Amino acid sequence: MAVLILAGCGGSSAPKAQMQVVKGASFSFEAPAGWQVERAARGTAASHDSELVQVAAFPLVRVYNDTLFDRVAGELALRMKAIARETGGRLSGPKTVTAAGVRSHRYEVEVGGRLDQYTFVLIGKREYQLLCRYRTSSSDAFCSDLLTSFRPA
Repeated sequence: MAVLILAGCGGSSAPKAQMQVVKGASFSFEAPAGWQVERAARGTAASHDSELVQVAAFPLVRVYNDTLFDRVAGELALRMKAIARETGGRLSGPKTVTAAGVRSHRYEVEVGGRLDQYTFVLIGKREYQLLCRYRTSSSDAFCSDLLTSFRPA
């Protein structure tokens, strides 16, 4: 029990995983060092085995600002329900998280021992979709790293 308390207070001596900076056309984020990086027209991903961190960027029709946060929730929920239905997964969320200093919506889809975390970061006329995929039996620390390291350009 004392070990758990110390870990929660920053007393853990476990080394932090080495990270690499991954850059896309309009953003950057950190992923564990050694993960395979792939770039595509809309986004960039880093993966290792079945684990994945990915950021994709899409244009918005209208300028987004934080006053629209609650209004976009319905559209995002419909999109996520469709993804859960298509994958045969179980949807949970939304949860409010912060990425790049921006209040954002996050949803989770659990599919066969895997969890996909989708975070929607809306800034100006751009939507960033952050995806983190991991096995439910393993650590999701790199998902937190994705949120804290994501930077729009």
